[in-house]
Amino acid sequence: MRLPLPRLPLQLWLLGSYALVFAMPVAALLGTGALAWDLVNQTKEDLEHQGALIAMVAAERMGKPQRMNEMLAAAKQQTLSGIRITDDAGVVVASSGDGVGEDLSDDAEIRAALEGSQGLAIKPRPGAVGLRGRGLSSQSRHADVRVFVAVPITRDGEVLGAVILSRTPREEFQAFWQMAPRLWLGALLAVLSTAVLALLAGHYASRSLRSLGRASERFAAGQLADDGTSADARDSRISETAALADAMEAMAARLRARLAYISEFAGNVSHEFKTPVSSLRGTIELLRDDEAMPAEQRARFLDNALGDLDRLSRLVGGLLRLARAEEGGARETIDALALARDVAQRYANIALSGENVKLVGAREQVETALANLVENARKYGGSGVRIEVFHAPPLAGFRVIDDGPGIDPAHLPRLFERFFTTDRARGGTGLGLALVKAVAEAHGGHARVESRPGRTSFELALRAES
Repeated sequence: MRLPLPRLPLQLWLLGSYALVFAMPVAALLGTGALAWDLVNQTKEDLEHQGALIAMVAAERMGKPQRMNEMLAAAKQQTLSGIRITDDAGVVVASSGDGVGEDLSDDAEIRAALEGSQGLAIKPRPGAVGLRGRGLSSQSRHADVRVFVAVPITRDGEVLGAVILSRTPREEFQAFWQMAPRLWLGALLAVLSTAVLALLAGHYASRSLRSLGRASERFAAGQLADDGTSADARDSRISETAALADAMEAMAARLRARLAYISEFAGNVSHEFKTPVSSLRGTIELLRDDEAMPAEQRARFLDNALGDLDRLSRLVGGLLRLARAEEGGARETIDALALARDVAQRYANIALSGENVKLVGAREQVETALANLVENARKYGGSGVRIEVFHAPPLAGFRVIDDGPGIDPAHLPRLFERFFTTDRARGGTGLGLALVKAVAEAHGGHARVESRPGRTSFELALRAES
């Protein structure tokens, strides 16, 4: 389920995310209770230190309650801690407030101190809610608990009693508020730095994205020429934006190449179809207008028309196969040697050699391309034709070699062009080798030819299985 988030500028999203990250440490301190526990521990340590000092003094003044009461009252004014002293039975004999004569022997922390070890208790604090109304800056502490520390009073190894100190820790928000004079300036600088960083990052990122948006609109309008619109995005310091700009420019380059291909293809098709269509039109008009044409001449014209129709049929079939080859097809693992063997068995006297290698491709298309090369070699080459399976990682494929007279060097650069043929008189369409090239390139490979008198080699290379 998608969250109904608003559509906002990138700068605001970055600012919000930065602010969230900035606030997370504070939320962690408050939400996990880590700060509250740390404040309790601070209070505990303070009370332990105070208790140790008071226990040393109380050991010398046990039996003089009046003087101890005065001492404890003065200590409370300085430490804000409640202090009581008990005898070895747990009865309060001196206090910074009231409670003298109270029996505390049932409290676990008191029993621990009277047994010679330090006692600790954290107890709920009655009336804490009412104290919060005094404000965060007051001396009154707002926590819901009170920390009690009991320290044994000893002399010559004998436990004489215990000192019990208690104090309320500060609450988390109270601690933040009391740290404010030192904290606010640092927090303000951190917030300003966060905002500036968010706005700067958003500015540079959104500038690149706006450039990509303009380039996309231009591409959508059919304006594929590179006018520098996406240059800012390609130079972006954000790697993903730069990668996206490179991908868009590569896509535009492919679209430009595709449009150029379509334009050239349409021109070639128009040129190739024009001659047979014109011939058919002339033949039909002649047959229609000359009713007295001798039967022998009429038959000759009809044969020519059928020949033109056959050529058109071959052109249409070749164009369909070429289009399928350029689209690629479903890929599968191909046993190159087995495929070459299947093609060789269609013809007589085709030698086969090479290593067993696996290809990745559309088997039917690869087989058609290889068959085209074999037929071409048998038709125009010598009597000795052989297929070699080769492996040159990351490519592999086939070489079809014949021992014929070779190919005119002037024709070599154009052999794989669509509709180029030296055998038009015998019905050649010039699409067979173009299909071989299309299959090779659709499979990430290439089609090449090398020729000299006595040896012509056509190479069909595709991606080998890794």
